Amino acid sequence: MKKVFLVLSFLILLVSAQTVFAAFEDTYWGVRALGMGGAFTAVVNDANAPLYNIAGIANCVQKEITLMGSRLFTGLDGVEISANYLGAVYPIADEWGSVSFAWSSLGTPALARYDTFNLGYARKINDITGIDDYYVNLSAGLNIKYLRQEINFDEEDKDLSNSKGAVTGDIGILATFENGLRLGFSSKYLTSPDIGYEEKDSVSNMNVLGIGYFSELLPYVNIPTFTADLDLIFIDGELKFRLGLESYVLDDKLGIRLGGREEAINIGFGYEFTFLNDSTLVIDYAFELPFEIEESYGSHFIALSFRFN
Repeated sequence: MKKVFLVLSFLILLVSAQTVFAAFEDTYWGVRALGMGGAFTAVVNDANAPLYNIAGIANCVQKEITLMGSRLFTGLDGVEISANYLGAVYPIADEWGSVSFAWSSLGTPALARYDTFNLGYARKINDITGIDDYYVNLSAGLNIKYLRQEINFDEEDKDLSNSKGAVTGDIGILATFENGLRLGFSSKYLTSPDIGYEEKDSVSNMNVLGIGYFSELLPYVNIPTFTADLDLIFIDGELKFRLGLESYVLDDKLGIRLGGREEAINIGFGYEFTFLNDSTLVIDYAFELPFEIEESYGSHFIALSFRFN
């Protein structure tokens, strides 16, 4: 079991959590969201929605595909760990909603790998609630998730299965008010699925409340296309937070982002290229500097997103 303990110790250090199952927490995916410190629950409106608040895909007006790659904790000798993400959103129609698929992965070569597959659906629900969408747009969604972890055991433990999977789900609600206020709620890993090998180890249910604000021109300071989000995360009886800011300049082509959480501070930017048929290519970059891992120079994330009709 030496390799098992090595893998667990290694990933516990890197994700700064009490159990290795923090590898399934939505922390290392979605470059635009990462530039905002992972605070995205109340303002999500792109192909990162399956990770943060599935209700957000109902606000996607174009088909979208995003692909992310990364290198985590650069500067640590002998350490190679990466996070990858693929997300796709397909809006059907306002009355039918949107569907999504997403895959996220965190791993180290030849040691361990943690994958999550998401299949989601969301739609606007003003017609169901009877609330006038002039004042607030309401959307709700459901995400079905399959979690899979794989560990390469030592020869002495080759009789053990090297993979374990479990099915669970997320739900999300999003409210977008006319005055710029945004409220979001996401409950993740609803069933607290068991994904342990020899003993029961459950992925904890996580409830996130997001409070956001959007303004085309922030009053008094005149910051254009301004977005702010505060996420309050309730997990295992503890409260965590994430805070993020975003602004778009140069005719809304260049996005500038800043964010943070207890363990790290983040910055990011993105640039949007528009084509004649209203399709867009977006290049996003984010950098995260951890507070608790002094030997690391930080983590780098880059994504390409394509939106089209």
